[in-house]
Amino acid sequence: MDRYQNIRNNIIDKYSCLVDDKTKFAESINIPLKQSFRVNTLKEEKKTVIKKLKEYDPTIKTTEWNDNAHISELNNLGSSLEHFVGHIYIQELTSMIPPLVVKDLITDIKIIDCCAAPGSKTTQIAAMMENKGHIIANDARHARLKSLRGNLDRLGVTNTSVTLRDFKSFPNTKADLYFVDAPCSSEGTIRKKNTVARTWKENDYLRFNKLQNGLLSKACEMAPSGSTIVYSTCTFSPDENEKVISETLDKYDLKMKNISIENLRSESGITEWNNESYNSEVEKCMRVWPHHNDTDAFFIARMEKC
Repeated sequence: MDRYQNIRNNIIDKYSCLVDDKTKFAESINIPLKQSFRVNTLKEEKKTVIKKLKEYDPTIKTTEWNDNAHISELNNLGSSLEHFVGHIYIQELTSMIPPLVVKDLITDIKIIDCCAAPGSKTTQIAAMMENKGHIIANDARHARLKSLRGNLDRLGVTNTSVTLRDFKSFPNTKADLYFVDAPCSSEGTIRKKNTVARTWKENDYLRFNKLQNGLLSKACEMAPSGSTIVYSTCTFSPDENEKVISETLDKYDLKMKNISIENLRSESGITEWNNESYNSEVEKCMRVWPHHNDTDAFFIARMEKC
């Protein structure tokens, strides 16, 4: 058995107890994802770009839950002219979810994207804002800023400032909306080829939890009353998801908000894991499982600062 199959099997064994259908979950983990993308409406209209792309792939389809999330049978859209000139952005379907759960707020406002590189969500948000308002796109690693700046330029984003800082030491900055798409074990991306490097140990989950708590705590500390914080990861691990939210709710005056997306099947957050109970409010979080919508796995929480 190859190393990556062993990693997949370990993930299936570990998290099957949380899902509604163990067989379908296991089957989905072993099926590679098709390439997905969105049209960059800052540069071109959706129907114009899709019409052109269908000359390469007539089977391109749009998801039922996001009218700007498209799936292709091709795996080389990154070599297309449309990608090169910034008419499309190749992005996993689940990665598009966080901005959608606050689309009621995304207008001419101030937003901080705390861990922004390579810019998937930042450029999506900028398009939703029609380049109005102001986004601060921050990342802690200098090496990742090249891809962030490159994507902002390629897609024609003009309402965004880029900063290089460990967000835990970011200067207190008031905004209307904070995105904390935290570094994580990335187990939910297992359907992408060789993206999960190894089977994580318990100490690894504790290390991620500490990092994620620090990032989310910083956003909570600087957020003014009435502002919104969105926390997200691409992992199955409750230690990095509900546990982080539960610990944050115990420390800060926050109101959890129910979230859903029409036609996207999702499940509530879990309240128990490894003999540990969480704040009951974590049930308002959203879990997206790979076998429900033929996607990666994803976790999202929306909170309002009181």
